[in-house]
Amino acid sequence: MFRYPPDRPCPLTWFPDYSGTNPYQSLLYGALGPTFDPQPGTIEDALARPARGLFHLHWEHAVFATPGGSAEAFLDALLAFRARGGRIVWTLHNLEPRNEALAPAIADLRSGLVELADAIHLHSLPALAAARRVLALPPGKVRIIPHASYDGAYPVLHRDPAREALGLAEARMVLLLPGRLAAYKQPGALAAAFRSVAGPRDRLLLAGEAVPGAVPADPGDGRILVLPGFAPPEVVSRCHAAADLVALPYDRSLTSGSAVLAATLGRGVVGPDLPGLRDVVEPPRTGLLYDPAEEGGLARSIATALGEGAEVWARRGEAARALAAARDLRFVAAAWRDLFGSLLATAGPPRVGAAP
Repeated sequence: MFRYPPDRPCPLTWFPDYSGTNPYQSLLYGALGPTFDPQPGTIEDALARPARGLFHLHWEHAVFATPGGSAEAFLDALLAFRARGGRIVWTLHNLEPRNEALAPAIADLRSGLVELADAIHLHSLPALAAARRVLALPPGKVRIIPHASYDGAYPVLHRDPAREALGLAEARMVLLLPGRLAAYKQPGALAAAFRSVAGPRDRLLLAGEAVPGAVPADPGDGRILVLPGFAPPEVVSRCHAAADLVALPYDRSLTSGSAVLAATLGRGVVGPDLPGLRDVVEPPRTGLLYDPAEEGGLARSIATALGEGAEVWARRGEAARALAAARDLRFVAAAWRDLFGSLLATAGPPRVGAAP
């Protein structure tokens, strides 16, 4: 059995590097310990590192954002990586591509990844159930490791000062839609639902980097506030502290880091009953989930949430925070160490003629 000695940690290359806007990767790789040497990089970077390493692929659409990126070239490089004793882990974050134009290319890439990946990782059983409807995942390759909480990555702030700083001191109920404001989060539909049911002192906060066209520059309603642009951790925490609940009206969701963050910061969630939210939200204890196929379900859920009031949602937020504590990064990192270690244990020597 091959083991890396303590003074020579296993090279682990992860791609793409989104740690500048999402601490998910920084938390994961920073908690692995001295047995591994995690570095962001392409598959070409992984091939340039010592053999018998690991390559961890996340959001596969990034393959096509690199110059000359193609499914065929990427899969050929993965073959070369495996031939020299490397092992490949693929984390499936989404089912549908965010860019529909890439759908055929991503389908080609995924068919190859199903064959080449040594382990296919999903964050929950609901995610696995959804993925199996569209992908022929080999059971022996599938690994379920939960999304860790964001504990420690964002400051914990208090409600009243946060509301004061955001000009929300006089608000009754505040709803928050955080993160990247793209079409799949349906910010326009949320704004319309909010306008139809909210009272004069209720507020909706749309806070994050908006994809062009996804959020109107002027919502046309003084109860709707837009904080555009990428938000640093302090601002993200302030928005959550000011809000009574987080609204995540996805039209698709396999994994929801936003729901995990809401729970970490003690906020309940209202959203559709999709795998990404089903994994995190425990209705009615920590939030409300509606049938995404139900016409008017979003507006009715928002009306219910607003009518329940701040005290009900404060209790839900505390319950959500308690559940998020079970996603302790130490336990999640231990599961990753076990997975990576088991893959290394099966890694044979590089084939004759393979690159050193």
